[in-house]
Amino acid sequence: MVVEQQRQTPATREVVCTHCERKIEIPATAMSVSCRHCHRRVIIEDLEIKTYHAVLRVATAGKVDVQKKGTLVADVRVNELAVEGNLKGNVVALDRVAVGKKASIEGDVSCRTLTVEPGAKLNGHFRVDPEFVPPPAASRESADDETA
Repeated sequence: MVVEQQRQTPATREVVCTHCERKIEIPATAMSVSCRHCHRRVIIEDLEIKTYHAVLRVATAGKVDVQKKGTLVADVRVNELAVEGNLKGNVVALDRVAVGKKASIEGDVSCRTLTVEPGAKLNGHFRVDPEFVPPPAASRESADDETA
């Protein structure tokens, strides 16, 4: 008799708060949660930028993907960033930043890993350190000012 094991998705996963940089355990299907440490709203969802998008700040514990025809004008605080289009603003990535061959980044970037394809345009200061621990996000009076 053969018993088949069913693959189940984990009920929880671990992410890093984009405000206080502490690890939090969340439900696997969550789109946003309240951090149990700093009590601020943490957006978890991945974002795709396909057209022009200008806001003050983008913060997510997921991934931001700026596609070839996309332009993002914002300060970005994210777990992972992939740029194939244009980005104007400072970036703090808790993990990695990948820049495509026709991409352009204008602003300072801090991350643990940086991948740049030949032909990319970069203008700013870059801090790449495998042991990078970003400073806590600047405190704001209202978490509603953020865009995800």
